[in-house]
Amino acid sequence: MNTFKFIVISSLLALLCCILTSCNNICGNKLLKQITTSDNKYTAIAFIRDAGATTAFSPQVSLFKVGHNLTDSDTGNIFIGNNSDFIDIEWKNENTLIIKHKCPKEEIHKKETKLKNINIEYIKLDDNN
Repeated sequence: MNTFKFIVISSLLALLCCILTSCNNICGNKLLKQITTSDNKYTAIAFIRDAGATTAFSPQVSLFKVGHNLTDSDTGNIFIGNNSDFIDIEWKNENTLIIKHKCPKEEIHKKETKLKNINIEYIKLDDNN
């Protein structure tokens, strides 16, 4: 009887471990562009977040202090859109970031105009650009 209990408990623990390890974050980020301010303080990162077959691509932009590397757990702290795989960024000057996107207004979930001492401007492109 003790052998049977051991086998059952061991099997249940193995199954639980398999379930827990398969519940990893299924989202991934694809880096599109990374640009640094001329004073080398901040890095703007444009990326596409993909959370699997049942979700749309999400163009996102984050601003970090120089030295941060994009991870799959990062989400946009400046801009988050939906249903597009296009996003572009450029520095207008040391304190102004320009974000170009193709997201319709109703598909924009985050759109900051200032973060830290960085002003953020947006250019909405149509699908033909």
